[in-house]
Amino acid sequence: MKAIFAIFGLIMALIIGAMAGGVTVLSRGLPEVMALEDFRPPSSTAIYAADSTLLTEFAVERRTPVPIGKMPQNLINAVVSIEDHRYFEHIGINVMRIAKALAVDILSGEAKEGGSTITQQLAKVLFLTPKKTIKRKVREALLAFEIEKLYTKEEILALYLNQIPFGNGTYGVAAASLGYFGKEVSELNLAECALLAALPKAPSRYNPFRNPDLAKDRRDLVIRRMLALGWVTEEAAKEAYSIPIPVKGEEKAPQLAPYFVEEVRKELVEVFGWETVYRGGLKVYTTLDPTLQSTAESALLKQVERVEGRHNFKVKPDPVQGALIALDPRTGAVLAHIGGTDWRESQFDRATQAHRQMGSTFKPFIYGAAIEAGMTQASTLLDAPVSYPGASPREPWKPQNYERDFEGMITLRKALAHSRNIPAIKLLNEVGLPKVEAFVRRLGLENAMGEGLATALGVGGATLESLTAAYATFPAGGMRPTPYRIRAVFGPEGKNLWEAPQGPMRVMEPKDAFILADMLRAVVEEGTGKQARSLPFKVAGKTGTTDDQRDASFLGFSSRLALGVWVGRDDNSTLGLGETGARAALPLWVDVMFASALDGTPPPWPAPPKVEFARIDLISGKLAGELCEESAYAAFALATAPDAICDRELFGWSRFVSRYTFDKDYGDTF
Repeated sequence: MKAIFAIFGLIMALIIGAMAGGVTVLSRGLPEVMALEDFRPPSSTAIYAADSTLLTEFAVERRTPVPIGKMPQNLINAVVSIEDHRYFEHIGINVMRIAKALAVDILSGEAKEGGSTITQQLAKVLFLTPKKTIKRKVREALLAFEIEKLYTKEEILALYLNQIPFGNGTYGVAAASLGYFGKEVSELNLAECALLAALPKAPSRYNPFRNPDLAKDRRDLVIRRMLALGWVTEEAAKEAYSIPIPVKGEEKAPQLAPYFVEEVRKELVEVFGWETVYRGGLKVYTTLDPTLQSTAESALLKQVERVEGRHNFKVKPDPVQGALIALDPRTGAVLAHIGGTDWRESQFDRATQAHRQMGSTFKPFIYGAAIEAGMTQASTLLDAPVSYPGASPREPWKPQNYERDFEGMITLRKALAHSRNIPAIKLLNEVGLPKVEAFVRRLGLENAMGEGLATALGVGGATLESLTAAYATFPAGGMRPTPYRIRAVFGPEGKNLWEAPQGPMRVMEPKDAFILADMLRAVVEEGTGKQARSLPFKVAGKTGTTDDQRDASFLGFSSRLALGVWVGRDDNSTLGLGETGARAALPLWVDVMFASALDGTPPPWPAPPKVEFARIDLISGKLAGELCEESAYAAFALATAPDAICDRELFGWSRFVSRYTFDKDYGDTF
C-alpha cells in the first residue's frame, strides 16, 4: 500500500510539473496541437450523376462530418455520461484518475488501466499510436492539456464525435447512425443515442448485429448513467429500455449503375492512385443520366425475362444476360451503362469487357467503305447463289441468306435494309478487305475483322461500347466520339483536377456519314428494324444476330443518342429459336430510345452540304417511275444520283428473276 501511495505521489508531481513547465522529457517530440485547425480526416470520394445526384462513395472509412449543433442533446449527454461525466468541468485530464491508473500500471509493469478523458481519447486517435504504454499515456495527457488550452469544449467534442470508430466500418456519429439505424443523426431517439454511446469503448464487442445481448446491457448502462446524472427522466429511461436492439443494418436501395460506377472507379485509381481515391475526399461529377439509367435497367430486366420465358430447354443453359450503352453522339458522354442483369451475381461487364461476334451489325461498315469508294445507294448487286474457295477444294464455301430465298438484282440500300448476306459478302469482295479494315479502324474498332470474306457476316469481335461509339459517328457527321464518363474531379479544396476528355475526331466526310445514316434509316423504314417506326422521331440502326441465335443486338441512334443493346448468354449457347436481333434486342432498344426523348423530341440529323435526294427504284437502282412498286427517297453525293428512269418491262423482268428458292441449309447471320 505504501508503494502505491509513493508512486501515486510521484506521478502527481510529474503531471503537475509537466503542466506547469510545459516542457519535460516526456513531452519532447509531441505533435503540434495547432495542427488540429487544419486537421482533415481521411474523407470518402463522392461520385455524382450529371444532375448532381449522389451515386456512391469510395472510402476505407465511412465518415460524414456533422456539426455538433445538429446532434441531439441526448447523444451528447449519453456519450459524456459513459465516457467522461466530468468532461465540462476538467481541463482535459482528470489528474486523480490518471494518477491512480498509472500507479496500477507501473506496479503491474504494463498499461492496463483506463482513465482517459474524452480529450485524451481524441489526442490518442489523432496523434498517437494505439499501443498501450505508460509513456504513451503521459504523452496523451500532455496533449489533452494543450488541446484544452486552445479549443472550446464544444469544438473538442464535435471533433471527437466525428472522428472515433463505432464499428462496422463506420467512423463518426453520422456514419454510425446511418449504418446501424438507417437514419440521419438528428433523427435518433434516446435508445439509439445510448446505443451509439455504448460503442466507442469496444466497437466489436458491443456490435449490436453480432452481440445484441452485450450491446443491450451496455446501452442500458448508459441510460442508467444518464438517469443518475439527472439528464433523462425515469419515464423516458423506462421507454428506452423497452426498445429492442436493431438486428440488421441499413436497408440500402440497390445502387444505380454499378457497372458505370466501377468504370469510373478504375479510371480514377489509374489517374490519381488508390490512396487519393479512397482517402482524398474527391468530388467526382460524371455524365450519367440517372433517369435514363433507371429506365434502361428496368427495361433490360423485363426484356431478359421475356426472352427467358419463351423457351423451355431440357438442359438448362446459363441465364439470359443483357448489356446496354447509351452515349451522346456529339460528345461521347456515356449517359447510361449496363454491364449485366445483376452486379451482385457477376461483376463481369458485358458492355466493356465482352468481345462478342457482331453479326449483321458489322454490315454497315462494309457499305460505308463502299460509299467512300464511290458507290451509291442505287448501286446494284446480284443476290444469287455463290461459292468461294473453302478449307479444301472439295469443300467450297457456299454462304446463304437467312431467309430461304434470294432476291436477284438488288440495290445497296435494300440489301442493307433487309440484311442480306450474299450482297454483303459480294460487296466486301468488290471493295476489298484492306479498305474495309481501314474503315473500321478509323471508327475505333481495332480487332473487328474476321477471316476473309466471312468478315461480312460479323464473325469478328467487338465490345458493345466500341461498337456503339462507332455507330455514333454517323449522326455526328463523321466525327467519332470517344466515350467518357467523368466530367470533372474536384479536390477537397475545390480545385478542378481533371483534364477535359479528347473531343470527337473526324473519321468520315460529312456527306458519306449522312448517306450511311440514311441507309440505316432504311433499316427502320423498310427493313428488319420496322418495330422502331413506332418512335415519334427519326431514328436509324441495324439488327444483329449471330449463328444459332447466340447473340441478339441492335445498334442505332437519333440525333441526340447513340444506343447499343445486346442480349445473350455467357456460355455462348443459343437464346432459342427465332431470337433474332429484331425480336430479342430491338424491343429493349425502342423502350430506352423512347424514354430518352421524354424531355424533348430530338430533331432529325441535318443534311450537310453536297448532298441531294432522289426517289429510286429499290430493285434496278434507277429513278423510280410510276410503275415502280418498291421505291424510296435516298441521299446521294451531288451529281451521283441516277438519271435513267426504270421502265415497266425491265421492272417486270427484275421482279420475275429476283426470287430463288432452294431446299438447303441457310445461314443464320441476320
